Amino acid sequence: MNPAIEEPLDTLDDDLGLLMELLGDEPVIAPKEKPAVKRNAVAIADMTDVEFRAYKARKQSERRASLKARESSGSVKFDASSTREALADAALLLLATGGPGADAVMAYLSKIYHDQVGAPLTIRSWAKSGKLRPKLLHIARKSS
Repeated sequence: MNPAIEEPLDTLDDDLGLLMELLGDEPVIAPKEKPAVKRNAVAIADMTDVEFRAYKARKQSERRASLKARESSGSVKFDASSTREALADAALLLLATGGPGADAVMAYLSKIYHDQVGAPLTIRSWAKSGKLRPKLLHIARKSS
């Protein structure tokens, strides 16, 4: 401690007095502690095998119903596989229509199939003829 800058504190009361002055008269409320483990609302561990199977079947049917509802509304679940399918569909549509970006898709295919010269041309002809069809196009049409 630098005595030229700060006053020396001689007693514990001075420390507490300064602290009380800084904190004011408001009581300090301790934050509530969160439980370490988040417990499931349904006590799965307490279920019998029959109850557990019924519970899982109900949850699975709810999941399938929500996926069908999402698909019927014109959307799919956002995950890695649906993203790949959507990007593949976009590339197929670019190749089929010859739209802007089709050259970039062809250049990428040429790099991927560098040892098979005819593969990119075959893929483009399959896209144009409809032999390669987009998987998610029906969903994109519903959302439009």
